[in-house]
Amino acid sequence: TMASVNILIWLAVKMIVTREELNFVLIDVILNVLTVRTAVGIIPVNIIPLWFVPAVFVMGIYYAILRKLRILPVGIVLGFVSMFFLSGSLPFKLDVALAVLPYFAMGKFAKSFGILTRRVPVMMTIVSSALYAIAATFCDEVYLMEDYFGSSPSLYIFAAVFGIIAISGMAQLLERIEPLKRIFSLFGRRTLFVLGYHIAAGFLVYPIFDFLGDPIEIMERFWYVYWLINMAVVYLLIRLLPEPALTILSGSFLAKRKGNSPEYARGKSRKGKSENCSA
Repeated sequence: TMASVNILIWLAVKMIVTREELNFVLIDVILNVLTVRTAVGIIPVNIIPLWFVPAVFVMGIYYAILRKLRILPVGIVLGFVSMFFLSGSLPFKLDVALAVLPYFAMGKFAKSFGILTRRVPVMMTIVSSALYAIAATFCDEVYLMEDYFGSSPSLYIFAAVFGIIAISGMAQLLERIEPLKRIFSLFGRRTLFVLGYHIAAGFLVYPIFDFLGDPIEIMERFWYVYWLINMAVVYLLIRLLPEPALTILSGSFLAKRKGNSPEYARGKSRKGKSENCSA
């Protein structure tokens, strides 16, 4: 659903703006979407973020199989090793999924020990933020969607670990600011929608940027303005669109349908009754 809507948005903008970066053959775009090939230059930029969903899906399969076979540590090691030697992008993000597997596994490990629910000390947040900023300064460009982690993947790993700690600490600090808490909570409840349309939202104002000059140059130079426009549009859409529309646009209507199905409801009812009887 998200891919289809993003393709329609690209086609609509393409009809208004005649720019080289918008010129793609429709059938090529569809094939690249179906095989999850989302490299810059072969697919419209508003569709690129959708690579994350199939990558996480494949990574989940890796995790389940490796854990079932009791060789998850081997998969984690292979994931780290792949960051150094397997740059490129296979269809369906098979290589990217392997590279992100270690971080998912670490998250599961941290959750099992209740680490995720603990408060991050302010000093740790500050130190982690500083270390992340220093590491990021020396990192060259990273393209996770292309399984490319720069010239020094070890530096990326270092930055990623401390970045996770820094973001966690900052999130806990932002919780104390009620207006920001409401906004980010809203985004958190609509993660798929934000993921699928955070670039498409800004893409809708592409014709305005085209009127002012070179859209790509403007977006690169004033990226913070472009980011604010994206987030503002996404926020307004989440607030204004009805629940059914958001569900369909997020591609989660099948899950909703299953969750609301009579069979599912009866199953939950039986489970609840059995638990009550046991009690």
